[in-house]
Amino acid sequence: MTELGSGHPGDNPPPPRRGGFVYVMSNQETGNSVTVFTRDVYGNLTRKGTYPTGGLGVGRSYDLEDTSDPLVSQGSLIAGEDQRFLFGVDSGSNEVSSLAIEGERLRLVSRVATGGVRPVSLTVHGNLLYAVNATDGSISGFHIGDDGSLTPVDGSRKPLIGGAAAGPSQIQFTPDGTQLIVTERQTNIIDVFPVDAYGRAGEPVRNQSNGLAPFTATFHGDVLMVAEIIGAPGFFGSMSTYRVNRDGTLQVISGSVTTTELTTCWTANSTLDPSVIYVANAQSGSIGGFRIDEQGAISLFPADGHLAVTRNSHATQDMAITNDGLYLYVLTAGIDEKIADPRLPTYVEGTPYCDKMSISAYRIEANAGLTTLKGFGVADDPPRVTSPGVLAPSAGGLAPGSEGIVAF
Repeated sequence: MTELGSGHPGDNPPPPRRGGFVYVMSNQETGNSVTVFTRDVYGNLTRKGTYPTGGLGVGRSYDLEDTSDPLVSQGSLIAGEDQRFLFGVDSGSNEVSSLAIEGERLRLVSRVATGGVRPVSLTVHGNLLYAVNATDGSISGFHIGDDGSLTPVDGSRKPLIGGAAAGPSQIQFTPDGTQLIVTERQTNIIDVFPVDAYGRAGEPVRNQSNGLAPFTATFHGDVLMVAEIIGAPGFFGSMSTYRVNRDGTLQVISGSVTTTELTTCWTANSTLDPSVIYVANAQSGSIGGFRIDEQGAISLFPADGHLAVTRNSHATQDMAITNDGLYLYVLTAGIDEKIADPRLPTYVEGTPYCDKMSISAYRIEANAGLTTLKGFGVADDPPRVTSPGVLAPSAGGLAPGSEGIVAF
């Protein structure tokens, strides 16, 4: 496997202009919250505080499709375009919360019902916010006030094509805000909704996903990139790219370009090298990449598609790149959770596990390679492990079932 990077783990390069922040949502059944980390100029994280959203998460045990990733989504926690507010799903109480960013602190501004059941992903364009609800298979929209308050958009709630069977993983505005994309993981459908001048979604157009289990829906310019958990060949993950036509139909550019890793889910666009897209592979516990050309065609980057592994090769959960493009942070599942939870089909008898998650951290090099940094959580504070199925408390790390990460 190729490891691209110009430094050694933990090396300090010349400092960039300034530090920033990283935010992670807890998604806890007893009360959802967002934890704030400060980021220094070398990418190191320091936990500063945790702020309730006012709603409820679903915890780790809600969806046995994947107990370590209960929302099975990207975009459960997002920032507004001007980065003054964070928006997060409260899946356990069927709400969306907005929080004002005030330095190292957050302040709850608004919490509103989505009108559906179990929201899992959000998208924003200007003063419009949309949520996709997983259990009933629907979308709903909200106007964002100047103060971050949320008001439902009349007539915006629409069913997904797959309904309750859809299993949506992401909702995403097109760059011009005139259409909404929703990936239906369980039906292999990609919905395209028109959005009118008042922010109301219309009836969706049905598109068959090129690969199986479409997960993310992100854009590189006007090219739609869809990560597929299982590629068209049927084993490794993959990615397809599409043109989004005005009538809501999708035109394939690159069809299911296969990775060399398992369970390709989350994506993040490089800003240092706009031709590079990073992908997180859950089951492989690794980060890979693609290059995209001016026509939207993609190829593996590097040649073997492998850039880095997570801390102890634990399963990936979500990821985010900082504003300056210098650091990548990956939310990472607890120790051996994929094989240690007896409720999962991947369970290996006798494997211990802990109840904490961590953040894998990487410096993005000039050649778009990744150099591993210290990160935060379990790997820095080894927990006490017990018998399978029994949670082991740890002083460090993040709550089990945490979902969503945003980096500035």
